[in-house]
Amino acid sequence: MAGPLIVRQGNRPLSISFESDIAMLERELPRWASERIPSITRNALNDTAPEAREAERQKIRGVFDRPTPLTERSPLYTRATKERLVVEVFIRDELGRGTPPARYLRPQVEGGGRPHKRFEVALLRMGIMLPGEYALPAAGYRRDQYGNLPGPTIVQMLSQLRAFAEVGFSMNETARSRKRAKRGRPRYFVPEGVRVERGISRLPRGIYERQGNRIRAVVVFVRAPSYRKRYDFGQAAIAKAERVFFDYWRRHFYAELQRKLSN
Repeated sequence: MAGPLIVRQGNRPLSISFESDIAMLERELPRWASERIPSITRNALNDTAPEAREAERQKIRGVFDRPTPLTERSPLYTRATKERLVVEVFIRDELGRGTPPARYLRPQVEGGGRPHKRFEVALLRMGIMLPGEYALPAAGYRRDQYGNLPGPTIVQMLSQLRAFAEVGFSMNETARSRKRAKRGRPRYFVPEGVRVERGISRLPRGIYERQGNRIRAVVVFVRAPSYRKRYDFGQAAIAKAERVFFDYWRRHFYAELQRKLSN
């Protein structure tokens, strides 16, 4: 197959091929040019792939409100060789730490439920969240520039709750934690399971922060959220490739022609 671009999302690839168009050109070219077609096509594909990737990045900026840098940079591409005249545009599906974008973007591409985030998995393992529950930032609680809970808040919250779990304490506030909160340090607790202050046990399921005499929700626990399909991954890349590939192909052909005439 000569010159396909493949858009890959999981196991559902989409592709476009320029094979028939190149074959038509090949019949009209002199022998020397026909022999250079693999190199010309490889170079044209490798010029096209970054533009197709950038089209997907622009689409992400338009679809999502304040996407994180990882999400914005998640479309990647492979390069073609003379032996394999194929390039692929895909969402990053591997990550050293954390959830890869291909996994957490899948509900936005296909619709349906989302996987648990890393901190939700930690809450499940500690027994703080129940199977089937998810953690959403509470309304009015501070968020980072991307609309998520700040990383330091998550680290501090998990650290405190994990310490309680490891020593066998309840997730509720203790007298010691209330004293620390009065000194200005936020304390995190889950208000259920044992005797608590008046009214606390009636709060919705979630994790709460006490700072001084103020108590407010950090996250609330909800049943599995469902997402509608909103990001039509691949269409922007394909449209861009169809617009620019043959311009690049002709540019590399004339470069080969110029070299031929110079010899």
